[in-house]
Amino acid sequence: MEIQKLEQKHYPYVARIYQQAIDAGNITLATKTSSWKDWDKDHLENMRFVAIENNTIIGWVALSPVLQRTGYHGVTELSIYIDQDHQGKGIGKVLMQHIIDTSENAGIWTIMSFIFPENDKSILLHKKFGFKLLGTQQKAAQLNGIWMDNCILERRSALI
Repeated sequence: MEIQKLEQKHYPYVARIYQQAIDAGNITLATKTSSWKDWDKDHLENMRFVAIENNTIIGWVALSPVLQRTGYHGVTELSIYIDQDHQGKGIGKVLMQHIIDTSENAGIWTIMSFIFPENDKSILLHKKFGFKLLGTQQKAAQLNGIWMDNCILERRSALI
């Protein structure tokens, strides 16, 4: 497996993996994938990567700014998604370590994640990498007319 910088040419594969999460119905609040232009605008250019195996993108990870205010430039939100046919193979661990190392080298001191409580595999992955559960937002947002709770997890860098 190889980790590469996520570029526009990768986006159809990234969107396909994200669509799998949308179709699962309990992983993301999104109801459709966005255009490359919108996705590109929302994610930090130097903090997005794909996992490639046998010339196929099998997962991706990216950071987005949480707030645009100057004092929050080192606080980000994590997105990490693995192709449904490649889950359970350690790809998430490799991508998570890569984004943590890269973000700390770039001066990012906080990575946050917002995860549905029933997504226990994702919560477990985050906790293995030092994320702490800050709490659970009750009825944080609606997905297809159903109120969803959100676990808020945070990883603070020990280096910054």
